[in-house]
Amino acid sequence: MDRRNDYGYRTTVFQSKHPNGDERSGSNYRRIPWGRRPTPPRDVAILQERANKLVKYLLVKDQTKIPIKRSDMLKDVIQEYDEYFPEIIERASYALEKMFRVNLKEIDKQSSLYILISTQESSAGILGTTKDTPKLGLLMVILSVIFMNGNKASEAVIWEVLRKLGLRPGVRHSLFGEVRKLITDEFVKQKYLEYKRVPNSRPPEYEFFWGLRSYHETSKMKVLKFACKVQKKDPKDWAAQYREAVEMEVQAAAVAVAEAEARAEVYSPCLQIPLIAAVFPMEPRYSLGIFVHTAA
Repeated sequence: MDRRNDYGYRTTVFQSKHPNGDERSGSNYRRIPWGRRPTPPRDVAILQERANKLVKYLLVKDQTKIPIKRSDMLKDVIQEYDEYFPEIIERASYALEKMFRVNLKEIDKQSSLYILISTQESSAGILGTTKDTPKLGLLMVILSVIFMNGNKASEAVIWEVLRKLGLRPGVRHSLFGEVRKLITDEFVKQKYLEYKRVPNSRPPEYEFFWGLRSYHETSKMKVLKFACKVQKKDPKDWAAQYREAVEMEVQAAAVAVAEAEARAEVYSPCLQIPLIAAVFPMEPRYSLGIFVHTAA
């Protein structure tokens, strides 16, 4: 680009393009959104490298249990290869399933939110880690109260139950901290619970519902059995809830079969072979508390 200097002579100002897409000119630069840049050619090695980075990124982000946004994956990892997002995420999903025994699940297609779900049956499958076991117990209590009350429970009902457990709003607990913040903020951000105002309620009243993550990490049958264990009853003693739980189990099984068939079609040999060795090409090691055996 030509400009005139203070003396009227025409000079050439050289522009350089930074790898992250910024066009620089002297001390100034302007950022070009990824969507406006030409799509780079498909390079399997680069797509695999982005998939490997995405695996590590997802494992780290999942520690907070807050759903991961598609937009964050694009911005932080995939970047200019956004046109290849479906292939990159399938490669990452395969590595997560085969190496870490977790599935990458999109729980909200409208907002493009993803979570990681363990494929191993475990009493601590929800919330995931042993350090969260006390929170798991509290969450299961709340989920059972919601389910047993027709899939929603008023805030008053929830606190009535929690008070029986020695938990009170505004009183800090040695394990849970501020309980109100935990159940109305942390569990809500993690999508374990939904906390909604009752329409037209004056003064405002609120209700709790199951969040999207709870439907994927546990089931109504498991929650019903949890409630029955606490109450020392048989699941069939609650006929309506038992019938609903059985129907949900049948639907979940059908969805699981369909998803497994879809994954089998997507995971072709050319996708599988380089993936396991490429994610962690080192000796067996620990990663985020999980012992990893990599391919030789």
